[in-house]
Amino acid sequence: GFEGEPEGVARCEVCFALRLRRGAEEAAARGIEWYTTTLTVSPHKTAPLLNRLGEEIGAAAGVPFLLSDSKKRDGYKRSLELSAEYGLYRQSWCGCEFGYRRSKDRE
Repeated sequence: GFEGEPEGVARCEVCFALRLRRGAEEAAARGIEWYTTTLTVSPHKTAPLLNRLGEEIGAAAGVPFLLSDSKKRDGYKRSLELSAEYGLYRQSWCGCEFGYRRSKDRE
């Protein structure tokens, strides 16, 4: 129902909440003490929103969320350098089908 929404608004918030909820539930089921997301490294994602959702969802699941904003202090640039150094795969979209289609359109 959010197909027509622009990126970064309601559709993304719903998607973030779904993903964070699944992560928190998995962490709780495995007895993992904390959980977080790598999405805060993206210059296209809003760390305050991700952190707020992560805290709320983590509190409900009984697993604290590790707050982060990995873009700070050239974090995004550093993530690119480390990925190249260690040969890590970097996905060019956030993970949703809309982001995937847009990334394919840019190729």
